[in-house]
Amino acid sequence: MQMQTPAAARRKMKAATTTTTTFVSIMTLMISILLTSGICSMLDPKDFLALQSIHSSLEDMPGSTFLHDWDFSSDPCSFPGVLCNPAGRVVSLSLGDPRAGAPGLTGKLHPFIGRLSELTELSLVPGRVYGPIPPTISLCQRLRFLALSENFLSGTIPPSLSSLHSLQTLDLSFNLLSGQIPQSLPRLSELSTLILSHNRLSGNIPATFDSSSRLLRLDLKHNNLYGEIPPLPPSLRYLSLSSNNLSGYVAGVLPRL
Repeated sequence: MQMQTPAAARRKMKAATTTTTTFVSIMTLMISILLTSGICSMLDPKDFLALQSIHSSLEDMPGSTFLHDWDFSSDPCSFPGVLCNPAGRVVSLSLGDPRAGAPGLTGKLHPFIGRLSELTELSLVPGRVYGPIPPTISLCQRLRFLALSENFLSGTIPPSLSSLHSLQTLDLSFNLLSGQIPQSLPRLSELSTLILSHNRLSGNIPATFDSSSRLLRLDLKHNNLYGEIPPLPPSLRYLSLSSNNLSGYVAGVLPRL
């Protein structure tokens, strides 16, 4: 058996150390390049799965390439309509090309939207998205802006939306929504704009507006609402109730409009 001299052992150890250092340096450089180029996504795994599910339940209408550009081999935070915060959470989601006249989307809204727990803004451009509004949207407790107008959404307005205590704007106009307006919806203390016009809503206008309400705009026209108009908040600056079967007076509100 051939014995290794101390000098040879030192040379072998030095070579191994050099090889290891070189490998670590190369890997560090590669990771740095991936992060800089955005190929290595830092999106939160829950948000990544939610975006994949949303993508799978919607389709581009002819002429639209909005969802075609959602390539999950790249960073989802760079997708059209997606805005992330520095922590890698989705904070704003605008579904569809917002340019005037651009084709919208079709399909359904996936319940996994509710997993985007840091979401503050959710909008849907005019298109042919159908089916119910997922009640799971109420899990997005930071939501301040919710606009799903000019599509074919049907069913009732989820009562759970009344738990969105940060909500400032709710626009569900120009859809096929039916049933009654949730009684607790007007109680949202931060709500300043409520637009539910051009639907198939029925029943009474909820008599649950608080005198301390911040509501500035109330648009309920072109529905099947009936009964007396309830007391409305003094903060109101725009009111539209036409094309319903309402009765009563709004004289107390008119001077301020």
